[in-house]
Amino acid sequence: MAASNNQTGNQTKRSDIAAQLFEAYSALSCCSLSEQLIAEALLPGLRCLLLDMEALGEAHMQEVVSAMVRDYQSRLEARSQAPLSTDDLKATVMSRIKDTNISNIFTRKK
Repeated sequence: MAASNNQTGNQTKRSDIAAQLFEAYSALSCCSLSEQLIAEALLPGLRCLLLDMEALGEAHMQEVVSAMVRDYQSRLEARSQAPLSTDDLKATVMSRIKDTNISNIFTRKK
């Protein structure tokens, strides 16, 4: 719907639909959504809505939609970075300890 709204020649109709889409996407931003839904449906629709907001000169809504796009992109990036396993975490900590000169900590100062 957002993509087809970009092609609407009637500016009044385009503005009305864009406003309704804005409300719908704003409501969805409070929901827990799968990565697939965000990547395949939500982000492309938001980008189309952003084009409408730019074309219609809706500066405030444009800023909000831009922020939603950035937020969803960062959510996807955060989810794609898998957390370290316990073994990976131990290896990382041990390698950092080895890199420092920890042997001097236990020597007695004279």
